Amino acid sequence: MLISYKWLQEILGADPGVDAVTSALGRGGLEVDRVTHVGAALRPVVLASVEATRPHPSKKGLTLVRVDTGGAGGGVEVVCGAQNVPAPGAGALVCYAPVGAQVLDRSGALVTLTEKAVAGVPSAGMLCAEDELGLGSSHEGLLIIEGGRPGQSLLDWEPRLEDWIIELSVTPNRPDALGHLGVARDVAAVLGVPFQPPAVARPQASGGAARASVEVRDKERCPRYAGQVIEGVSVGPSPLWARVRLGRLGVRPITNVVDATNLVMLERGQPLHAFDLDALRLPIEIRRARQGEAFVALDGQKLSLNEDDLVIADAERVVALAGVIGGADSGVTATTRRVFLESAYFEPRGIRRSARRYGFHTEASHRFEREVDLSGVPLSRDRGTALICELAGAEAAGEPIDAYVAPRAPRRLTLRLPRYKRIIGAEAPPRTREILETLGASIVEQQADRLLVEVPAHRPDIVEEIDLIEEVARVAGYDQIPSSLPRVGAAPAGARGDYRLRRRVRQICTGIGLHEAVTYSFLSPQELRASRFEVEPLLRLLNPLSEEKSVMRPSLVPGLLTVAQRSQRYNVPRVRLFEVSQVFLPRQGGAGGADGAGQKARVERPPVDEPTRLTVLLAGPRDSYLTRPEDVDFYDGKGVVEAVLAELAGSVAPELDLEGEPPPWAHPRKGARVTLDGRAVGYVAELHPDVRDALEITTGAVVAELDLAAVAAAYRAPVAAKPSRFPAMRHDVALLLPLDVPAGQVLELLRTTAGERCEKVELFDRYRGGELPPGTHSLGFALWFRSPERTLTDEEVDRWTKAAVDAAKARFGAQQR
Repeated sequence: MLISYKWLQEILGADPGVDAVTSALGRGGLEVDRVTHVGAALRPVVLASVEATRPHPSKKGLTLVRVDTGGAGGGVEVVCGAQNVPAPGAGALVCYAPVGAQVLDRSGALVTLTEKAVAGVPSAGMLCAEDELGLGSSHEGLLIIEGGRPGQSLLDWEPRLEDWIIELSVTPNRPDALGHLGVARDVAAVLGVPFQPPAVARPQASGGAARASVEVRDKERCPRYAGQVIEGVSVGPSPLWARVRLGRLGVRPITNVVDATNLVMLERGQPLHAFDLDALRLPIEIRRARQGEAFVALDGQKLSLNEDDLVIADAERVVALAGVIGGADSGVTATTRRVFLESAYFEPRGIRRSARRYGFHTEASHRFEREVDLSGVPLSRDRGTALICELAGAEAAGEPIDAYVAPRAPRRLTLRLPRYKRIIGAEAPPRTREILETLGASIVEQQADRLLVEVPAHRPDIVEEIDLIEEVARVAGYDQIPSSLPRVGAAPAGARGDYRLRRRVRQICTGIGLHEAVTYSFLSPQELRASRFEVEPLLRLLNPLSEEKSVMRPSLVPGLLTVAQRSQRYNVPRVRLFEVSQVFLPRQGGAGGADGAGQKARVERPPVDEPTRLTVLLAGPRDSYLTRPEDVDFYDGKGVVEAVLAELAGSVAPELDLEGEPPPWAHPRKGARVTLDGRAVGYVAELHPDVRDALEITTGAVVAELDLAAVAAAYRAPVAAKPSRFPAMRHDVALLLPLDVPAGQVLELLRTTAGERCEKVELFDRYRGGELPPGTHSLGFALWFRSPERTLTDEEVDRWTKAAVDAAKARFGAQQR
């Protein structure tokens, strides 16, 4: 946003200085990017009258012009190539730049004038065009000045030609700062100077009845629409000060009528639009477009409209895409004599959708998308009417129109001064009321410890008490807030729910040597396909920032695999990572519930499930100091899962089986489902060969994924038991088993058939060798027996062990070695 300091000065009614204004803006939260001093080079330029002209003696097309510059030494003769030199005695003045003055050349660079001969005739300075003075882009002829006197400085004749342009970074929540009036409010509030918005007088209208009729058919999208008929318009160029002011603020001057609407927009932040009234077929309607309805925009684009678009239409056709751009056949032209001036409030989200749909980003849509001042709509209409009448020699006709079809009550908020102190850490400043009133708020009621504040409509970002606190604090100055630690009371029960579980999981995983990773919640379709996920059923973003982040992750695995891939590219093959976070899955089925009377009550829920998962990725060689390093495999992942669940599951022992469909990333024969108390809670497996090939992972990799909500649901607190004072007895057995028999099932069978004195069963060895029969392996189990009453005998332990081994032989065909 570009701001003119001279314009701020006019609105403030004071001259605080450029440095004070830029400092106040920065302290108030409006970031100043750049300040540019413009027009300073115009100080030596003076107004001059033409005394005489004669052709150049040797160069065709050049003229020798003697001008009166108001000096004591008489006239000055300069060589001029312009064709619009005023006739002597005509009264018009030209701009004379003497020797030593600086002007712009055709490339836009500043050059210092020196006395030199042009085709053999000396020229003491030059007569200037607009572009040579930096006042516009026209080079068609000399800049002609009406009024003033010879010898008068150009800047004395029009002080507004020298200015300081302040470039601001305005955040989307501050639409009031998209106009000079809103910026002036902030400056006045920070500097503590009195501020009164410039009065806007309603123009005196000729005639008794309104000359146009308006029908608002969409009250939700256009709650307020104001207009004014203006007659006797003489369309032409704007005065120099208006053209220069617009050009310096980044708006191209067009005609006096259009320039007047743009000046009001830059002043008040309210876009206006001027229609050629004679090109309209009344009445004017504000309605939704019909599907496929044709519209030709001001820039010549032919659009086929959508029924979601809000349009301005007459009795026959669409004449404007509301809040975005006007129509080509209803705009102001050189022949326009009657104007209908529009000032309105359009619902921001609808304007944003229409602008994005057709690729427009206009000055009007930029402001309507962020919300304009609903209460200021008629004031902006009156200000625009007065300015058009001034610049175009026109007059208002008939009564102004103000169709306020959906009135909105102003917001009222209570500012509690004790809460201000709790939030900010300091007492509210003595000028709290003054700050709020300067910003446009009204104090409805004031008590010792609170203020009842009516929020102005030009501040849609102030919706809660905390917003009022922020406004007072930022204007009073963040540098005035003392540095002190706030008093924070700890919750008596500590952290709760999911956060507590996540924190415990992180402690466990870091305790066993894993490193936490944080990956993006959005993935690319390529990453998902590389992990063998199907993209179509998943959640795609409607408006992604890029294709690489267009799908919400259904699993943490693809993100961690990308980290492992990048790690290997940087020659770091050993990866030990975990992540605890949410995944996003489409919800299956509808949403509903029942009320207290047993009747079905519809409950609206987001169509997305967001379960919390723990995912572990191990890749590269396992830790080895005395033997040759080997890559991690399924058993490393199994050990991590058991270590984590030993802490999380309480007294419920985890089990691994081959039931169920494996995840897409899992190896089909080197993985297992993880269950707790018969409930599936996750999966652990080596990485599928296709995934390894797609990601170019050259080392072994194993992944474990657990649903933390399912783990928490299966948790049972351990029951304390009195420890036995008698020793335990261990009996080892080695069983020869087929390779397709899961070790977990064998272990569970031994545990349940070894009798009630069997305390635990552990798998401690697995052996595959050439002397064993093909398709078999040897598993070593340790069975622990203990009695709380006495020391067990070897005969008892042998009998119980034999019963367990016999059960394994009968069920699995095991052979004891």
